[in-house]
Amino acid sequence: MKMIRLKKSLLSGSLLLLMVIQSLTAKTPALHPLFKLLDKNGQNVLVTGKALSTMNTCGTCHDTEFISSHSQHADVGLSTLDHIEAAEKNYSWDMGKGYFAAWNPISYRYYSPEEDSFPDLNQAEWIMSQGFRHVGGGPAAFDAEGIPLDQNESSQTWDWKKSGVVEMNCFLCHMPNPDNTARIESLEKGHFQWANTATLLRTGIVEKRGSKFSWNQTAFTKNGEVKHEYFTPSDPSNANCAQCHGLIFTAGDEKKGLTSCDWNTATRGEIIGPHLINRTGLNLKDKEKISRSWDVHAERAVKCVDCHPSSNNPIYYRDSEEHRLEHLIFDARRIDVVDYLYRPSHEFSKVPDEAEDAEIIAGMRTCDACHDPNTAHDWLPYKDAHFQKVSCESCHIPKMYGPAYEQIDWTVLTTEKKGSHDCRGAEGDPKNIKSLIYGFEPVLLPRQDSKGQMKLTPYNLVSSWYWVYGDPQMPVRLTDLEKAFFEGDRYRPDILEVFDADHDNHISETELRLDKPEKERRVKENLEALGLTKLSIQGDVQPFKINHDVTNGKWALRECTDCHGDQSRVSMPVELARYIPGGVLPTFTGSLDLEQMGDLTVSNEGVLNYQVDVEGNALYIFGLSRVRWIDWAGILIVIGTIFGIFIHSSMRVYSARLRQKHTPKIKQVYMYTFYDRLWHWIQVMAIFLLLITGLIIHRPEMFSWFSFPYMVQVHNVLGFILFANAFLAVFYHLVSGEIKQYIPQPRGFFDQAVMQASYYLKGIFRGDGHPFEKTPEKKLNPLQQITYFGLLNILLPLQIITGVLIWSAQTWPQFAERLGGLPVLGPVHSLLAWLFATFIVLHMYLTTTGHKPLDGIRAMIIGWDIVDENISPDQAKPDTQNKEHE
Repeated sequence: MKMIRLKKSLLSGSLLLLMVIQSLTAKTPALHPLFKLLDKNGQNVLVTGKALSTMNTCGTCHDTEFISSHSQHADVGLSTLDHIEAAEKNYSWDMGKGYFAAWNPISYRYYSPEEDSFPDLNQAEWIMSQGFRHVGGGPAAFDAEGIPLDQNESSQTWDWKKSGVVEMNCFLCHMPNPDNTARIESLEKGHFQWANTATLLRTGIVEKRGSKFSWNQTAFTKNGEVKHEYFTPSDPSNANCAQCHGLIFTAGDEKKGLTSCDWNTATRGEIIGPHLINRTGLNLKDKEKISRSWDVHAERAVKCVDCHPSSNNPIYYRDSEEHRLEHLIFDARRIDVVDYLYRPSHEFSKVPDEAEDAEIIAGMRTCDACHDPNTAHDWLPYKDAHFQKVSCESCHIPKMYGPAYEQIDWTVLTTEKKGSHDCRGAEGDPKNIKSLIYGFEPVLLPRQDSKGQMKLTPYNLVSSWYWVYGDPQMPVRLTDLEKAFFEGDRYRPDILEVFDADHDNHISETELRLDKPEKERRVKENLEALGLTKLSIQGDVQPFKINHDVTNGKWALRECTDCHGDQSRVSMPVELARYIPGGVLPTFTGSLDLEQMGDLTVSNEGVLNYQVDVEGNALYIFGLSRVRWIDWAGILIVIGTIFGIFIHSSMRVYSARLRQKHTPKIKQVYMYTFYDRLWHWIQVMAIFLLLITGLIIHRPEMFSWFSFPYMVQVHNVLGFILFANAFLAVFYHLVSGEIKQYIPQPRGFFDQAVMQASYYLKGIFRGDGHPFEKTPEKKLNPLQQITYFGLLNILLPLQIITGVLIWSAQTWPQFAERLGGLPVLGPVHSLLAWLFATFIVLHMYLTTTGHKPLDGIRAMIIGWDIVDENISPDQAKPDTQNKEHE
């Protein structure tokens, strides 16, 4: 072990020393020492003329065996082959995880063991057809037991000794301009051992004449090392990642757009580049108005590897949460640079949806690993609450300007012998230059982040349909589908017979659908004729998390009503399919439990939609979330009260006209002190404005001319004014003893309440006087006492408490959560608001029951009330004495 450690240190130290020396002495800086190209036997290719071996070439300084065995890009699921639990499978026929071992309805093809009765792809065929997105190594070099394919004698389907294997291709990612086209061509022809050599064709180091490769002697030094001017290994660039991961541009790239909705943007519609969108060649609707870049991180020169670093890179390394020591801010126990250069792990950090172990998640550079959201969101109300419930991407990836798959239909085949598909965000096929692309808004779905918090996060949903057969079920092979639909390059006559509705010997896009029983029956018969049994159609919906095309400033979502309102992005239905093949509703796959999160609906036109169930996911979004029965009950109570007032007031007017007018004996009494009036009008103003602003927050789409965040701030301020005023009033009434006026006395209260009710129901129409004299010592009649008792002791405290808990949900969420959180507090707060509105309407009407309709309001303004001079004349004091009190 000591010798291994010494050798490793010497090699890595020598590498560092050579880098420094060459950087100082060379005319152009070189960050990598000269090296020889070695073949699989460890000999210089200049001597043998054979294909290079990346494992031997790079293995002179690096532990390539460790690197290739610590790379998801190389393994792509080979290590999980036949080692996967049923619960981890997206499909029952998956043999493992990853690109190689798991089936994907987008690529459709799949690896089949040699013993399968109806095999789709053997290992060599998988490399030829699917290797264009594989870096080599893994299933391109080994079998499931880890034996090199060219050393395994058991294979009966391919001559591995003749073709060789595809080693992990270091040059594909560590050279500025790899010839990926030539590499893919070698793979497709089955020339596996030459694929990595073909990657160097653009450098001039190797040349190709016909099918033969030859090494250019002038590209090497006298010692047989590659000259720097021909090739110097470098860190991976965005362009390197783009070879497999989509449309990723750099500042020096041609300003271009899309050629089709293909695998580059298939699942997410992401286009990553620094260019301004309005200066690209994309046929995008209103493109001239879109002055933002494709991705702000690419614009600021952030590279893919800055956010997806090696899991053991000492610069980015972070221990997993479960192993991290709580008392340490910085943990120095990490690999040193020498060890890292010798054994750089190629397990690149991923988001939790894609990573398979905690270590890979721990190294992921999330938004808050680089940005402090508190410094740029002062304009946002309830910042902490938003950060806890909404991911950064939800607002900073508001729209995708590249098309993405919406629907893939493998129940039929197009003339190109591929599944029919529709692209989201485009009119027609985007590969047609005349097709207009208008982009799409991602659907926001609740997702658990790496810290265990459920946050709304942007996704694209892709629905797929395909034929399955047998028991256990398997997807029907593409070769069998071709036989069921085609004779040579033309559709079979029996297929034309049922699909060609207009009899023009051509199957149009709208005709190429299983929308009639006879179409489905004909395809099924053709497949059964090939020996396939138990045929049926299966569909699924798969979520793809959107992480890129980030923007900032005015292009990010800043309008509150985008989420807080009836047209909320959270609750809006997203179209999954423009038609449903065979009428089969899809199921859900992937890491999100979409079945529990929302519902599938089918429109009258046959369009399939998906809508998130906001209430069912315990999401309470102001302006969107409403308990319908509470709102309807509140509206009916208020309308019923207004209707009752209308009937009662009409009867009062009518009865007043019929009876003989008389002048009652009245007197003025100083009824309300200055504090009584001040408290009352502050309370009236606060409650009235709270009801107005609360209604705007509750139904912002009805009051779009008001600023939603401003109304939230005003509502909060008014709430605290109400709270302070109520607190001071309680203090005042307790100290002054006035509290007793609001407490009904048990003795005789019921009879007195009946007497007062009888007055409102009968006596008031006859012109009778009030049954109880109103005095400064007893301002309230029995009905007023019981009403105010409930109002001040139940309704108002509950409204204040629920309001404070809602306001404090971001600061002290534990208190709100103990009472059920916003889904409980919000509806209760709304119900109490409706009751307050009812009280105010009724209270305003009852102020008109004095001698004159405005006497009650006048008294609350000036303090002097007009009362009947009856029962006890000495109750009223002279005006001069009363005025002294004021």
